This record gives sequence, C-alpha cells and structure tokens, in this order.
Amino acid sequence: MLQAIFKEHFQEFADTYEQDYASTYGHFRLERITEVVENFISCGDYAQGVARIQCTNPECRNEFFRPFSCKGFHLCPSCSQKRTLLFAEYAENDLLLRLPHRFLTLSLPKCLRVFFRHDRKLFSEVSRLIFDMIQRYFNEAAKTPVQSAALLCFQSFGDFLRWNPHWHAIVLEGGFDENGNFIHIPFGNLQEMTECFRRGVIKLFLEKKLIIRPPSRCAAPYRSTAVWRSARYRMESISARPVATHALGEH
Repeated sequence: MLQAIFKEHFQEFADTYEQDYASTYGHFRLERITEVVENFISCGDYAQGVARIQCTNPECRNEFFRPFSCKGFHLCPSCSQKRTLLFAEYAENDLLLRLPHRFLTLSLPKCLRVFFRHDRKLFSEVSRLIFDMIQRYFNEAAKTPVQSAALLCFQSFGDFLRWNPHWHAIVLEGGFDENGNFIHIPFGNLQEMTECFRRGVIKLFLEKKLIIRPPSRCAAPYRSTAVWRSARYRMESISARPVATHALGEH
C-alpha cells in the first residue's frame, strides 16, 4: 500500500514542493529524497532481480529466491527496522565501553524550532555545542583534562510526526586522563546544565543573527520546559544490562 501511494503520487508532490510547500516546511534535497523513493518503490520487486538461496545441509538442499531490498533508512519499514537493529547490535557489542553511561534527551522550545526548517546545519552545530558543554563539565569536575565520548543523534520530528527538533545522547559518565585511566564523573546538578544548554543555544542563535536579542517570549518557556531530560535511563554497568543498551541503541 505504501509503495503504491508513493508510486502514484510522489512525482507530482516533488514537482510542486518548492512552489507550494517549501516556504512552510523548509527546503529539502529533493534529488536525494527522489533517489530513496525510487529505490523504495522497487524494494522487494522480483522483476528487479533476485538472490538464489540454498540450504548447505546435504540432507536438505532446500532453496528459494529472495528479491533484492532497497536498504533504505526511515522510509522503508522493513529495511529501516533491519538497519536499526544492526546499529543497536553494533553499539552494544563494538561501540559502547563497559563503563557507566547516561542516556539524555535534549529539546528546544517551540519558538526556536522553526529555524531548523530552513537551516539544517543548525542540527550539527547544536550537536557540537552539546558535546562541548559535556566535555567542559567533565574537565572542570575532574580538575584535569579528560577525554570523554558520547553517541549523539538528532531527530526532526516527535509524536505524530510533528516538527520537533531534539537530540538523544548516550554519554560516557566520565573520561580518560592523559595516562589512560578512567575517571568516573556522575552527572550532578542537571538544572545548572540545563541553564548552560539554554544559554549556549541562545548565544549560537545570536551569533548567527537569527535573533537580535534573547527573546522574552522564549525565556519563560525555556525555563519551564524539560529541556534537559536525563532521568529516563542510567546504565551503571553496560555489561550487566545488555538489554537496556540494545534498547537505547535502537532508540
């Protein structure tokens, strides 16, 4: 059903997007999206080629044909889910250290979200801001330079696909000193870090001249909104909680 909808209506939508929708929903790389859609439409189509699979058991030798997949992310429900599971497995087995981590979610007030529609580079700039803030916190808490690490990803949508730029992070609670020794630094007062994040984002927007002053309309919502939500997961020992780690990687 989903493939049929895209096959029938996507090209018309793409041809009129810039004129009818770009001013409201922002500019996208339509050539890249078109490529993904075309691959999705042909996903699982036997006419596009198949792989012949045969059981290696001599007593079985059963065989079947499997059509090629698009291997797309997000759009194709089947391929996207497979890539999500593979990434979660990679994060659990090969990426995250067997040390304490904290899962964080960072969001923005509604009055600043609209800027991300028209400047996608803001996502990477805020991502760097988040990690730099965490790195400074660990350096000051340890009283010596340490090298920390974090797995950061951003999403542009929330529930019901509403526009909601926000970030998820799996952060190593601490860092390694120059001798390679790990220093465990649990997160302390998250309210102060929330304020630090708030000030950092507003400073970024001022420097980019997206706003001319800290807007009063944003000040109150920024303080009352859960901008830095960290109470969801705290993994004291990843090796002891593989299920939680896998779930976070999927998320």
